[in-house]
This record gives sequence, C-alpha cells and structure tokens, in this order.
Amino acid sequence: DGSMRGRSLALLLVGLCAFALAIFSVTRNKQSDALEQQSAMVATYSPQQKTTQLKAVWKKLRSQDFGFYPDRIWLYAGRETYLYGRGKEIGDLKSVLRKGHYETEVMTFESIRPAPVRAVCWDKSTHVIIFPPFTEYPDVHAVAKTDLKSYVSTGNNIVFLGGFASIGLMNEIFGFRLKAEVYQEGPFYRNERYAKGTIFEFLPSRLGEDGLIYGCKYSSLPPGGRCYYDSLGDCVVWSVRYDFGMITYVANNMLTAFHMNDWHKVLRAAVSI
Repeated sequence: DGSMRGRSLALLLVGLCAFALAIFSVTRNKQSDALEQQSAMVATYSPQQKTTQLKAVWKKLRSQDFGFYPDRIWLYAGRETYLYGRGKEIGDLKSVLRKGHYETEVMTFESIRPAPVRAVCWDKSTHVIIFPPFTEYPDVHAVAKTDLKSYVSTGNNIVFLGGFASIGLMNEIFGFRLKAEVYQEGPFYRNERYAKGTIFEFLPSRLGEDGLIYGCKYSSLPPGGRCYYDSLGDCVVWSVRYDFGMITYVANNMLTAFHMNDWHKVLRAAVSI
C-alpha cells in the first residue's frame, strides 16, 4: 500500500508540473502576440515627417473676404521715383488708393537705406508696401533686401508698379527670372483661370492700353505665379506666393493717375489680396 501511494503521489506531482508548464507556455505566447500587435500599431500610427514647399503651394493669406481693405499702406516716394518731391502726384496716387476706403491711411517713406526700410517692415499695423516706378535703378542694401524678404515671408504684400527697374528689382531681391515685354499692344484680357475665386473676378473683363505699361513675359513668371490679365503672352497683372506672403505686380506705371479708372480698380484689388 505504501509503494502504491508513493507511485500515485509521484504521478500526481508529474501531472501538476506538466499542467503548470502548459499554462506558462500559453501565457507567454499570448504576451508575445500582444507585444507584436502593439508594435504593429505603433509602426502604423507613427507620425510621418512632411515637408511643404511653401513657395510652390497656393494658400489664401486670409479668409476670402472681398470687403477687406488694408487700414494702412506704405508708399515709397524716394529720390529714385517720379514721386520724389512732387506733392501733387503723391496726393493723386493716395486719392486713388483711398477711393471708397477713406479710413485707410497712406504713409510715405523716402529712403531705402536699412534703417528706414526696417522701420516700415517692422510696422505691425501695415501689411502692404507699394513701390512706384523708378526713374533710376535703386541701390538697395543687402540688409534692406533681407528685411523686405522677411516682411513678405511673414504674411504681407509688396506691390510693384510698372517699370523695367521694378522688374529688375524683383529679380534682384527675390531671385526671380522675370523678363520684361518691351511692348505688346492692348487691350489686356482677364484670365478667367486664375481670376476665378479672387477679387479680380469682379473687375472689368479687359483693361485698355492707358498710360505706360511694362508687362512681363508670361513664360518668365515664377513658379506658382498667377496671371490675372494678359495678352498674347504679355502678363500685366500677376501675383505670386512667397512663403506666407505675396508679391504683386501691376504693369501700369500710374503716371496719369486720374485718367484710367479700370486700372485704379486693379491697383486697389492688388493691395487688398
């Protein structure tokens, strides 16, 4: 009886050990499967780094509010421009800019040395700078160029008016490769492809050949550029995204400010982009 009891106890112990090993093996396999599933989930939902070339992607500067107009505009009237020392011409252009927006303040600055340019670019209440046609090519310091690029990059708008020097200055500051169109007979028609959905959609369908017009070759516009008015490859109103801001060109030099109502509408649209 003793030996029988011993054998039975031994068999029982062996069975218990085998059962314990089986439970341990199943538990470990389940833990391993759970870890694999967690690893797979982490791999699936790991954030992927995405890069966006802002200069090549068109995004609205602000909500598409066609009633928007800037509260303050800076207008360059330095000695390199036809506005220098000519109060009447400055007043005429200010009147064009403020028509229908009489609460808007148009300020002038007369030097593109680093300090005055920085003061304008750091004015947080101003989101638009206008450079009129140049009578001589301006000498812009490297520091001023950097400030102008930063001004646009942070969500502001610089508007250049028509002239060969204006085109050259945009190339110099922003690295464009614009080519001037020496002469192209008007009228200039609205480009429905790019005007649709913008403030230009509600402007005249064509612009007359009023005043002096210095267009750009359509093919030379920067990547992402939008041409709003053109004729046979000559683009006379366009804009291009530059980081978070905008560079806009209006090919008319606006010298005869009170004789071109449609072009005035275009200029007011350009500063309100």
